Amino acid sequence: MSTTALVLASTGTTGSATVQALLDAGAIVRAATRDPARAPAGAVPTLFDWDDRSTWGPALAGADVLYLVNPAYRTDEVELSNALVDAAKAASVRKIVKLSAMGVEHAPESTHRLVELHIEQSGLQWVHLRPSFFMDNFVNFYGGPIQTDGAIYLPAGKGRTPFIAAGDIGAAAAKALLGNTTGEAWTLTGSELLDHDQVAAAVGDALGKPVNFVDVSSEDFASGALGAGMPALAVDVLVHLYGAVKADAMAHTDPTLHEVLGRPPVRFAEWTEAHADAWRA
Repeated sequence: MSTTALVLASTGTTGSATVQALLDAGAIVRAATRDPARAPAGAVPTLFDWDDRSTWGPALAGADVLYLVNPAYRTDEVELSNALVDAAKAASVRKIVKLSAMGVEHAPESTHRLVELHIEQSGLQWVHLRPSFFMDNFVNFYGGPIQTDGAIYLPAGKGRTPFIAAGDIGAAAAKALLGNTTGEAWTLTGSELLDHDQVAAAVGDALGKPVNFVDVSSEDFASGALGAGMPALAVDVLVHLYGAVKADAMAHTDPTLHEVLGRPPVRFAEWTEAHADAWRA
């Protein structure tokens, strides 16, 4: 009998990748979204709204497993996520796979870690996914300046990052949701360490024109992000994260993704070639 998976953030970066990987594996996928008309093809459109708890029970009813993505950059992020974990247990969901973040095991005050701990104490089966920075961010968040200026503006210095493709996160999530593994936290990274000059060069090669990395100050980055309408809480988190990148604190790879998928992670140059049209639109 097929597993029924409820996938939160199903139209988002990792959620949509997880939906596709689950469908490819033959699972029944409920795509949770505030706008069911936007649900990915092949999935069951499922109304879910963090701010309307009356939608939680119907979305969870009959689900075997849950892909949990916190409602990001909210002051009630932990409260809501933990309440959903409790609701999932009450609905007889057997396993939760949570999208977390690389390094949260060293940050006990992190919202991700606080939710991880609640899941661990729930009595449910669980796997935490702790990925590094997404390659897809260079399209979804930093793609505009690449198109208009041929530049990437970030306060990253010469720090190196083991970037990961969202498609690989989705593939790992599907393995975790459908497999028998429980009680593990998977640090998910790419296989190569790249600084942002190398990132810019790879994007430029894919586009066939120069792309430059501009190392802006944290203050200028924050000012620009706030001016573009990014929530202050999100800006604070990003400034902190890029401070860690600049200090080279993210500069290590992990073999777990290769072990889980049975293949090497997608390389950055391969990913840029596949996504070059996104910067030409």
